[in-house]
Amino acid sequence: MAAFDNADNENELRVINEFLEELRDTASQLQVLVGNMRSKSITPADGLATLKREASNLRSTAQGLSLPMIKLVTHRFDEYVGELKEAGSAELDEIQVFVDKIEKLADGEQISEADAPAVVRSLPAKRTADIDFGKIEKKNVEILLVVPEKAMSRIVERELAACGYRTSTIRDGFSAMETVVRTRPDMVIASVELGLLSGVDLGCALGAMPVTESIPFALFTSYEWGNPKLKGLPPRASLIRKGAKFGDDLAETLARFNIT
Repeated sequence: MAAFDNADNENELRVINEFLEELRDTASQLQVLVGNMRSKSITPADGLATLKREASNLRSTAQGLSLPMIKLVTHRFDEYVGELKEAGSAELDEIQVFVDKIEKLADGEQISEADAPAVVRSLPAKRTADIDFGKIEKKNVEILLVVPEKAMSRIVERELAACGYRTSTIRDGFSAMETVVRTRPDMVIASVELGLLSGVDLGCALGAMPVTESIPFALFTSYEWGNPKLKGLPPRASLIRKGAKFGDDLAETLARFNIT
């Protein structure tokens, strides 16, 4: 049995080392790409398309590896460039922050679990579509959305961005558990329907663990309190109902948990 375990460990180490080598190469290429975009030696559309493709590839590859910090940073990088419609000077400055951090991680920079939340918050916040951030006071408040449907997540993101809050989105409950533990968001908003692990399950799990029990949790749902679908949801949790009550429920939830 030990021989199999050793073989598995060796294979995993080989895969990680190959990925880190590829990550270094990609980071170097991204440095050149950002420089070319600044000098306009590449068209803005082509440059942004390449950035989006590389960010998506990095994120998807990193998700399957035991590299927590790289998983978090590449996730945020993909979220950031994925929202961009254009990349001017300000956006390129923020993209540079991501590329520099990815390059440092690829070169072996070590970040402790205690420092991980602060490092993640130091990364540029994604620029949610249809929001003019020039007129909004940005706040160091991070809200994690666990919402599978892209259309629904954009609605919530847009409302929170209009208040100046940072958001990040995870599509499933299992990934959300790890992300909450590692990044310690100021609040979690989850859809009730998440697949095998429901939003209610996620709320119960986070409320039961000492490491996450103090993090405010809200369920994004069309159900009312008392519905069997919400059985087991901790009383401390809040409901944000879809439809006409969404705005009021969101405002009440933010006020209740003193999210300012």
